Amino acid sequence: MTASRRRVLTTAAAAGAAVVGTAACASVFGSRRAGPPAADPDLPRPAGPPRRQGTVVDVRAVGATGDGVTDDAAAFARAMTQARAGDTVFVPAGTYHLVPTRPLVVPPGVLFAGEPGRSVLRMTPRATAAIEVRGADCALDGLELARAGDVETVLLRVGQVDRLTLSRLVFSGAADVYASFCHGIQLGVDGDTSTALTLTDSLFHRLTYGLYQANDSPAVTTGVEVGGCTFARNANTDLEFNSPSGSFRRVRVRGCTFRDNDSPGFAVGVAYCADVAISGCTMTNYRMEAVHVEDWSSDVAVTDNRMTACGLSEYAFVQIIQGCTRVVVRGNVFDATANTAEIAVVNALAGGRGSSAGGRPVVPPTAVTVTGNDFRCSPDVTAVAFLGVDGGSITGNRISGLALDDALDLEGATRVAVGSNAAV
Repeated sequence: MTASRRRVLTTAAAAGAAVVGTAACASVFGSRRAGPPAADPDLPRPAGPPRRQGTVVDVRAVGATGDGVTDDAAAFARAMTQARAGDTVFVPAGTYHLVPTRPLVVPPGVLFAGEPGRSVLRMTPRATAAIEVRGADCALDGLELARAGDVETVLLRVGQVDRLTLSRLVFSGAADVYASFCHGIQLGVDGDTSTALTLTDSLFHRLTYGLYQANDSPAVTTGVEVGGCTFARNANTDLEFNSPSGSFRRVRVRGCTFRDNDSPGFAVGVAYCADVAISGCTMTNYRMEAVHVEDWSSDVAVTDNRMTACGLSEYAFVQIIQGCTRVVVRGNVFDATANTAEIAVVNALAGGRGSSAGGRPVVPPTAVTVTGNDFRCSPDVTAVAFLGVDGGSITGNRISGLALDDALDLEGATRVAVGSNAAV
């Protein structure tokens, strides 16, 4: 490995998982285009029949117009106050303009539902969040939640919850038009323990963060399932499981599509987590690494994914740093044939310096396993770098585009088994 490439890989530790405060950073897209937000017609939208349960409170029956002009916020609030646990607040097809002065609160046990692909809430909240949910057995289904003005907001803020189900939703942040931040989902706002959050078949696009928990939240979130979702063209990390004051446990991300992220963020960021599995996903066209594992996370599996053209500017496809242990990267296809920056596709190394993101005391990862992957490399990349890693293995990988002598960098690594890798 050249000295210049080694410097690139080592300084990757300074990237770190993003630091997100309660009022997190604005979009990083720079100048924005004039006109309405992009509709992104190439992205899949949820479909299917609407869900209902119990007594149905129709927002039109309590005064909502759905004409896209009248402020329907008061009518939506009335509907929520009428609903009881087991009921449905239903939003028929239409475009609803909401300018709430405080978050619209979904009561415990209530299903807030619309007609998938046809019930659109265009919101310009005069508050820190548009919609808020807490308590047990809440659900949102079949709604599009869209920011409609240049306001800093979170579309869905989640307090302490048990068994929260989010399905067939669209989160639209208009980050291509507005410089202020707009996040999709914020977890952990009450600082308590939440369990059993399920997020399926939803679209997150043109947001700042798709999902995150603020760094200063002490909340512990246990049991997160994300499946069949699409994340596209967001202005920072799509799924940010990072909470230095709290933690995430038992996280599963399966069968999702992540694409087109020209930002300092990742598809999936993992920090202060235990028992995480990222599997069966596709990740395409990321400026930075698609998967970032950091800060003493343990028992993380990155398996059976397909990643193409990630780390286009710097760092990696999968980066593992700062005291992580028992990380497995297995059965993935990494297509780096279009990469021209000098990166390692899988890059494991110690943390950075100082107090910035990724700048904790230098502690190398341990027990890192990279096995059974298909690396398709350009001549500018290294397949695997273990820089100072203590313990692990690099075995049974297929590597094309590089000679084996150029494919691996084990500088400073100890107790690492290497074998049965094949240049093809």
